Amino acid sequence: MLRVGIMAHPQKKLFREKLPELLELFKRSGIRVFFSGDIMEKSPHHFPEIKILPARDIPAYCDMIFSFGGDGTMLRTIQVVGDRQTPVLGVNLGGLGFLTEVTLEDFTPTFRDILDGKYHLEERLILEGRIEGQEKPMHALNEITIEKGRSTRVIEVAVEIDGKYFNDIVADGLIISTPTGSTGYSLSSNGPIVVPTSECLILNPICPHSLTNRPVIIPAHSKISAHVFTDYPEIVISADNQDVREIPSRTKLEIQVAPFRARLVKHPASDYFSLLRNKLNWGGDFRNKLRWSFKS
Repeated sequence: MLRVGIMAHPQKKLFREKLPELLELFKRSGIRVFFSGDIMEKSPHHFPEIKILPARDIPAYCDMIFSFGGDGTMLRTIQVVGDRQTPVLGVNLGGLGFLTEVTLEDFTPTFRDILDGKYHLEERLILEGRIEGQEKPMHALNEITIEKGRSTRVIEVAVEIDGKYFNDIVADGLIISTPTGSTGYSLSSNGPIVVPTSECLILNPICPHSLTNRPVIIPAHSKISAHVFTDYPEIVISADNQDVREIPSRTKLEIQVAPFRARLVKHPASDYFSLLRNKLNWGGDFRNKLRWSFKS
């Protein structure tokens, strides 16, 4: 019997309204369903038949997780899953939802396809960051970001790659991004779009103090060392904006690909380039092509 975990943005009104309908769908399917406790805390309804677990325990009990929300909910779900690598299906409840696979309107047929085995798993790189003096590592599907925090001045990040000097980056910060994260914060900082299944990492300075400091793509097996200097006593390190830590200036950070990956549930008809065109208006042309076309 398929065991499914449900994680969601607890404040999404649409999810609360659709919850009884979803429960009926799950009941008819005969699967076992586990809900994270924060969902029920915000729900005005009482469903005694629901099995409730703390969010951190969901991945250990389930074969698959359905994440209802937007990109933030997906990133939080991936953080909770961690090295258990439980497959995750993202269901968009509004907004951009770039990481999500289906809309709530299309969830029912997609769910039936999953029950019939009509899906595949797509593996994505996860970043692992280790901060000098801290035991617990950081993990990110999109990016680990070094930022100046509350300081109004630039910071200096001395970067080494595989033990070799790379550059001293003077900027508002530095984004270390996976291919999945290339369409996130890195893209808004003029980074390249990278197909998410690619084996590489992106180093992208935030508002650099030099025109020659541009984004750089490096191999996925690279080990990055970042030593941060600033005249402000603290800086901010963020992993997908889910794990955010203030650390002292002059602290060293080691970043590399984690020994595990995220596993995203994909429909057979899933098409990344279609996603780019539809979600980001990628390749959109403001010109009136009715006037001319090289194809005519």
